[in-house]
Amino acid sequence: MKVEKVNYIQIMVEDPEKAIEFFTDLFGTEFTDLHENKELDGRLTMSRTLGIELLSPLTLDGPVARALERRGEGLSMLSLKVPNVEEAAAEMESKGIRRIGPLRKSAALFHPKDSYGVMIELLESDISQGT
Repeated sequence: MKVEKVNYIQIMVEDPEKAIEFFTDLFGTEFTDLHENKELDGRLTMSRTLGIELLSPLTLDGPVARALERRGEGLSMLSLKVPNVEEAAAEMESKGIRRIGPLRKSAALFHPKDSYGVMIELLESDISQGT
């Protein structure tokens, strides 16, 4: 599969303010303001410079909170830019990696249980450039 670049990596954290402080101090990067994603039931912030997204639970009983409880803090998703999501998704599935949900025109998600605990997202767009 041809991968053009890593769009971002997502790290699941319990305390986003503490994680922002840690990564800012460690790497001298800046993060966007924390925002809520009610559909995901999470709070998100991004360092566009490093391509690091921090994800924390919005509620105590939502999917992000449950995943954090099961797996703990750490790397949760790898987002990759690919030239053709349909072709890349077909290749992933041919290797036994299960897709989560329907294949969308320019995006596909794959199950973390099939890829060493890391969800893989395939996108045709470049998140860091907004395209």
